[in-house]
Amino acid sequence: MKLSPITSSHWHQIEHIQQLAYGDDYFESMTVLKTKIAISPQTCFVCLDDEHLVVGYLISHPCDKKSLPQLNQASKYIDSTHLHLHDLAITPALQGQGLPFLLINHLFVTLKTMDYQTASLISVQNSASFWQKFDFVIDDSLSVPTGYGFNAIGMSRLLSI
Repeated sequence: MKLSPITSSHWHQIEHIQQLAYGDDYFESMTVLKTKIAISPQTCFVCLDDEHLVVGYLISHPCDKKSLPQLNQASKYIDSTHLHLHDLAITPALQGQGLPFLLINHLFVTLKTMDYQTASLISVQNSASFWQKFDFVIDDSLSVPTGYGFNAIGMSRLLSI
């Protein structure tokens, strides 16, 4: 497996993986995802298999911690020391192979050279225990937009020591 920055050649495969991972529940248009990636391409990656096909992706970007991004709504650049891990998805056929760990660890290594101090995410599909493995904690101070559903949980973690 190889990690790579997201390029335009990956769009269709990302859209396909997103549909497999979330169905219609959390689907976002590629137009919206492109705005998020354009904000911070250095914190967005794909995982490629030996045939150079996208098998997973991670999208993260700066945001205001007090205003987490809405689902399926374009984002704009903001100068912030807070990073929002917006989306992580793996093709179902390769789940359980450690690909999320590869992508998340790569993100954290990348962030060591940047000025981010905190990170957030919105846990969906009962994934809070997964995110706790990466030191994310439930953060009741985060306001989760309603589009993520009633079971969505805001989580955050410190990045700098």
